Amino acid sequence: MDPVKGYSKPSRGLFRFIPEAWVPYAELMRLDRQSGFWAFYWHYLIGLGFAINIPPFSSDIGLKALVLLAAHLGLWTIVFRGITCTWNDNLDQDFDRQVARCRVRPIPRGAVTTVQAHFFTAVQIAVGACILYPFGDSTLIHATVDGVLLFIYPFLKRCTNYPQVELGFGLSYAIFLVTAMVGKDPLMPLSDPSLDLSARVSKVVEAPLAQSAACLYIAGIIWTVVFDTIYAHQDYLDDLKAGVKGLAVRLGRNGTKPACYAATAVQLYFLVLAGQLAGFGAPYYAISCGITALLLARMIWVVDLESSDSCAWAFGPGSRCVGTAISAGFLADFFSKQYGHMMIRSGM
Repeated sequence: MDPVKGYSKPSRGLFRFIPEAWVPYAELMRLDRQSGFWAFYWHYLIGLGFAINIPPFSSDIGLKALVLLAAHLGLWTIVFRGITCTWNDNLDQDFDRQVARCRVRPIPRGAVTTVQAHFFTAVQIAVGACILYPFGDSTLIHATVDGVLLFIYPFLKRCTNYPQVELGFGLSYAIFLVTAMVGKDPLMPLSDPSLDLSARVSKVVEAPLAQSAACLYIAGIIWTVVFDTIYAHQDYLDDLKAGVKGLAVRLGRNGTKPACYAATAVQLYFLVLAGQLAGFGAPYYAISCGITALLLARMIWVVDLESSDSCAWAFGPGSRCVGTAISAGFLADFFSKQYGHMMIRSGM
């Protein structure tokens, strides 16, 4: 195969060791690009923090168990991200050939065929099912819903300016998958065979914990919209030429920052409301709400939408700071409560 202009084989990490034939498939999984991994993974860590804090409080979960759960979720994230990226690249291959940053991806450059990519997607789905199987049917059902939400995403770039919103639906849905993993699924009443459909829906809608989960879900959607809209400005001019739709194109370079500031204010409102409905403590409000708002506002302020490197920074390190803050607030709240439970048990 003739070399493709602008393409250079990744040379770091596992790419130094895997066979040459495996390289395009590892690239389809984005194993050479860690920023996207964190874009997925933070939602699972946030979901884990939420799940261990909501009633009944998970006082029996120690640091070792948390690390193991986080590691299992990390493995799932690698595979799930690979599934969605492979699917997205296969559907977007014609668009990708018109975008400078994307035309060197495995499918547009001819390293992987359409049929091979679809087969690889199926293989990854099977691996992902094996990873989540030990956690029961409810977790697998949520993973299926999550997959469907993200499979829809590339279609929306053809017909609407709001694909980032639907991407948020998929990424933020991790909250429900993780709560199911730890046995606290707020949507569980929907599968209760002893109730009719209206009673199931009412039971969920009226439950404070389900309302709290919904608020956190909405906050996650908004966060996704903010960072992915900024990220999309990397390809702003190419997207205009190719006819790709999205919020970056819809808002333009002048309208994106004001919209992101407004979205951040709404996100903060839903984070606070989620905490009130679930009874979270001061560490959550100080870190997950307060520090998160400040970090997001700063990120929006300093990013240069005309600079590809600056937009990539906002999507990568900038977004990681926000994810760290939200997760850290949950963990601080958890360990402060766990310490309180230990003091009560010891009679102090």
